[in-house]
Amino acid sequence: MCAALVSAAVVTLGAPLVPQVQQSFGVGTEASQWSYTITLLVGATLTPLLGRLADGRRRRPAMIVVCALVTLGCAVSALGTRYGVFLTGRALQGVAVALVAMTIACARDLFTGPATARLIALLSITTALGAGAAYPLTTFVADHLGLRAAYGGAALLSLLVTLAVAGGLPAVAARDGDPRLDVPGAVVLIAATACALLAISQGNAWGWTSAGVAALAAAAAVLLLGWIRLELRVPHPLVELRLFARRDVLAAHLTGLLMGVSLYNTPVLITRIGLAPRDTPYGVGLGLSAIGVVMAPIAVCNYLSSRGATALARARGRRIALAAGGVVGALGPLMLIGVDGHLSLLLASVVLTSCGAGATFGTLPGLIVDAVEPGETGSATSVNILLRAVGGVVGSAATAALVGAAAGPEGQATSTGLAWAALACAGTCVASVVVSGCVPSRRRRTASHPVAVEPVPLPRTD
Repeated sequence: MCAALVSAAVVTLGAPLVPQVQQSFGVGTEASQWSYTITLLVGATLTPLLGRLADGRRRRPAMIVVCALVTLGCAVSALGTRYGVFLTGRALQGVAVALVAMTIACARDLFTGPATARLIALLSITTALGAGAAYPLTTFVADHLGLRAAYGGAALLSLLVTLAVAGGLPAVAARDGDPRLDVPGAVVLIAATACALLAISQGNAWGWTSAGVAALAAAAAVLLLGWIRLELRVPHPLVELRLFARRDVLAAHLTGLLMGVSLYNTPVLITRIGLAPRDTPYGVGLGLSAIGVVMAPIAVCNYLSSRGATALARARGRRIALAAGGVVGALGPLMLIGVDGHLSLLLASVVLTSCGAGATFGTLPGLIVDAVEPGETGSATSVNILLRAVGGVVGSAATAALVGAAAGPEGQATSTGLAWAALACAGTCVASVVVSGCVPSRRRRTASHPVAVEPVPLPRTD
C-alpha cells in the first residue's frame, strides 16, 4: 500500500503544478505541459516490463529499485535549476506508474479469501486516493514555498517508502513456473510505445503531418507488428496476447484506455479554469492552494464509488458497474462547459469525475484477476495500467490541440477551446459505456472461489 502511494505523490506533482512550472522556468504553455506528459510517457513504456518483474522472485528488488528511482527523480526536480534537468527528474518519477500493478501482484500472492477482491479494488484506486489526500498539501507547499519544497517533500516521502519496502516486503521464493524475463520483447515494446506516444504528444507542436511525426508513427507500427509476432513465438512472453481473445480482458483493457483520457486530463482542465481570472468568460479566480482544496474530494469520492461499484457488481454484474462508472464519469467534464465563474460547477466536476473513475477502476481488476493465472497477474494488470497512461498521453495531446486550436489573444485559452476539450473527455467516457457491453453479464464468480480460465488458443506463427 505504501509503495502504491508513491504513485499518488507523482500525480499530485503533475496536473495542478503545470502553471507553476510554466511561471517558475519561464517556458511556454506546450513546454510546461511536458512536465506532466513525460511522466506518463515513461510510465507507459516501462510498466509492462516492471509488471512482469512483479510476477516472480525479482519482485522485491524490482520494487526497491523503482521506489529508489522515484526518490532520485523527485530530488533531481527539486534541485534542478534548468528546465531540462527538471524534466529529467520528472521522467524518472514516471516509473512510479508501475507500482500499482506490482502491489496488486503482491496482494494476490500474500492474501486469500473474500478480502482479496476488496483489497485489489482498493489498490487499483490507491493513486487517486493518495492524490486526493495530498493535493491540498502539495499545492499549499508549492504556492507558499515554491516548487523546490514540493518536490523535496516528495523525495523525502519516497525515501521513507523505499526504506519501508526494503525492510517490510518479503522475498519471493523461486518456484516452478516462474516467468522468465522476455528481454527482446521488453526492448521492442518499449521502443514501439515510446515512438507512438512521442508522436502523439508532439503532434500538436511539430505538426500532425510533419516528417518527424510520420516517421515516429511508422516506426511504432513496424515495431508493434514485430513485437506481436515475437510474443506469439516465445515460450514466456512479456504479455500473454492470447488473453486478449477473452471478452472480459479485452473489455477491461479498452475501458482502461478510454477512461484514462478523462482520468488524467479533466483535472488539468479543472486547474486551468480554476486558476483563470474572473474577468475571463470561464475563470473562477482561485489561487493554487484553493485548487488543492477543490481537488480534496477526489479521495473520498474514489473510495466510496469503488465500494459502491463492488456492491453493484455483486448484485447486478460487472457490466452494469462499468457502465455506471462511464456514465457518471462523462458528467464530470460536461460540468466544465459554461462554468462562467461558478465554483459549485467546478466542485461538481471534481466529484463526478472522481466517482466515475473510482467505480470503473475499482471494477476492472476483478475482471482481469478472474481471467488470468496468479503468475500472470502483474503482467496483465500492468497492461491495463499501461493503457490508462496511454489514454492520458493521447488525451493530453488532444486537449492541448483542441485548446490551442481555439486560443485567444496571446495564446490564452478560450471558452470554446475548453468546451471542446471537455467534450472529448466526456466522449471517451461514453465510449467506455459501449465497451462495457462486451463484458459477459452476471458473472457468478466470487473472490473466494475464482475460476481458473484457460486462455483461448490461437495459432502460433512459427
